[in-house]
Amino acid sequence: MFATKGKDLKKAMGNAELSASLLGRLSAFNMADFGPHASLLYGELITSASAGLPASTIILAAAIVDIVQHEQAGPAGYLDGVVFAYAGSTANLGWLRWRRNHLLHHEGPSDGLMGEADAFCWLVGDAERAVTALLDFLDDLSFVD
Repeated sequence: MFATKGKDLKKAMGNAELSASLLGRLSAFNMADFGPHASLLYGELITSASAGLPASTIILAAAIVDIVQHEQAGPAGYLDGVVFAYAGSTANLGWLRWRRNHLLHHEGPSDGLMGEADAFCWLVGDAERAVTALLDFLDDLSFVD
């Protein structure tokens, strides 16, 4: 039973990845101002997004938002808290946290996690939205030396 599902998942994963333009935007972001924790996970985000792993991509994107806001070795150590309050779309960041929680904490049925025929495509769409929310948030931060 599990072997068949595993083969089906591998087949679906071969055709699903984030758009080339979004992957390019993700890879081009300069993370020089990040602390070591955010830098490590950002590298893994690029790898998971490029490999077509949408659930991991969503989880990592949400984690990076939290880390950038709190890691003292990065922007949180020198940016004013007001900058964080106005960075990114509150609605998109709220959605990202909600979607990450649905992936990590089983709180009942959730689209893309119920074995639906289009589940993987839905998750890829959610991964694109997650990466966009993260990049918009990061772009709104004014990194200064």
